[in-house]
Amino acid sequence: MGAMLIGMITGGIAWICFIIMNLLLTAIISIDAYRHKMKTVLWAVMVLLFSFYAVPVYIIVRIKIACLKCSSCGTKVKNNNSFCSVCGNAVKKIDDGAIAKKVVLYVLAAYAVFIVLGMTYIVIVSVLNP
Repeated sequence: MGAMLIGMITGGIAWICFIIMNLLLTAIISIDAYRHKMKTVLWAVMVLLFSFYAVPVYIIVRIKIACLKCSSCGTKVKNNNSFCSVCGNAVKKIDDGAIAKKVVLYVLAAYAVFIVLGMTYIVIVSVLNP
């Protein structure tokens, strides 16, 4: 009976961590999507409902749309162009996807915590409960 109670508590903690992780990821990605004029509501819903699939897709999309900015006139330029189409000067990166890379690390850490708590739950329930 004690092992089952410990297993239930561990499983509950794992699910609470999973819910908190989803809410935090949704908030982080919504703010980042809004900053970069992406479809904020669409990304928020996708991350909230399908976080294991939507977060990696968001990170890939987000890194690909890193903005380039002309150093003289400030015009936004596509990633492929090395020179500004307005004034002809070289462009410099203003966002190389550093935020998206940090999100990757946070996501991996949160997934690791969730997996460890879930495995702990499985071990406690299956091994200690005959």
